[in-house]
Amino acid sequence: MKKRLIDIYPPHSRNTSPFQEEPSVSDNGGSKRAALAVFLILLFATPPVFLHFFFAKAQIEVWPHITKLRMEEHIVAQVGYDNVNLEKKIIRARVFEEEKELTQLFPSSGKKFKEEKAHGIIRVYNENSGKPQTLVGNTRFISEDGKLYRLHTTAVIPVGFLDVQVLAAEAGPEFNIGPSNFSLPGLVGSALYTKIYGKSLEAMSGGSKKEVAVVTQEDIAAAKDQLVETLKIQATKSLLLKIPSQFHVLEHSLDSTVLEDNSLVKPGAELDQFNYTSKVKVAISGFHKEDADLLSRQTLEKYLEPNQAINEQTLRLSYKTAEGETGSSNGKGLIPITSHIEVDQYERVEKARLLERMAGATVEEFRQIMKEYPFVAKAQFSLWPFWSKRIPQDSKRVHIDVHLTSW
Repeated sequence: MKKRLIDIYPPHSRNTSPFQEEPSVSDNGGSKRAALAVFLILLFATPPVFLHFFFAKAQIEVWPHITKLRMEEHIVAQVGYDNVNLEKKIIRARVFEEEKELTQLFPSSGKKFKEEKAHGIIRVYNENSGKPQTLVGNTRFISEDGKLYRLHTTAVIPVGFLDVQVLAAEAGPEFNIGPSNFSLPGLVGSALYTKIYGKSLEAMSGGSKKEVAVVTQEDIAAAKDQLVETLKIQATKSLLLKIPSQFHVLEHSLDSTVLEDNSLVKPGAELDQFNYTSKVKVAISGFHKEDADLLSRQTLEKYLEPNQAINEQTLRLSYKTAEGETGSSNGKGLIPITSHIEVDQYERVEKARLLERMAGATVEEFRQIMKEYPFVAKAQFSLWPFWSKRIPQDSKRVHIDVHLTSW
């Protein structure tokens, strides 16, 4: 500040005395004190004039009327199209696919009561004077504790012995007896009764009466539905992660195809669990969002007049397609799309022109000038220093803010 005042009011020249070789220190200090005194006198004697001349400024704030603009545009996404066609309103589209295969174990829900007969081997001895003995199928054998078994098939017992297969006459676990001696009740009363008999060397097994799980037709159908749905979810998640970010997918276009499904078991199989295998392919259509945004902005620009502008922060672009109208389902690769455009619109405020009109204006003149701008909802200005009555003539000291929000 001292430099500026000094530039305006330069110090007086001093005459050099012929008897003095150089200026004294005391004289130089006096000159500085004199200049400072002049500055202080100007500052405190006339502060309004001083501040207004050097520091006066104005802040003008303008709020234009905001119009909520809503528009729709119809465009077409073409599968296999390489570039956007602004004139024909055609954008790029693709069909994305993913396959998943899985074999999974499922529980059986069916129940049935099952009875089984015990079975085993009896060694039949023949001690009949060197003659073989034929025993027909179903020949009875009675154990020591009275359990009845029958010969499985006809057998010829040679002299000595022969191992034969027998089956219990009734079902139940009580026929699973341990090693035992057997007699043939059909020979009672004959000499052969004591000469032909049997012994089991191992326990009988397999006799039971119990409830068992069985696979039902409903189990197989439910397994298919569940597995296909699981694969569809897995394949969809995997597919969405692979789609390039510039593509916008159409969720309702998601389509799934069962490529393979089978189970080796049939309804009625006695199993607690069974395996089911499926293979599923999912496909989803998507369009190039940057293309769609470009076409939407082109539509918006054609609608706006040269003196109109939009608030970019409020711009909302959304897209919708009709159900069933997707590239993967119509067979032509065409996806009709409706673009929804929402944005705040206003008329431009020409700051340079407004600054020119406002230069040196009073409060009342400011109000009159703003009446010439019907598209302005509100306008106000503030001056500094506070006692100023007019907007500065120098446009560099005037700042204009245009607000696109509510006031």
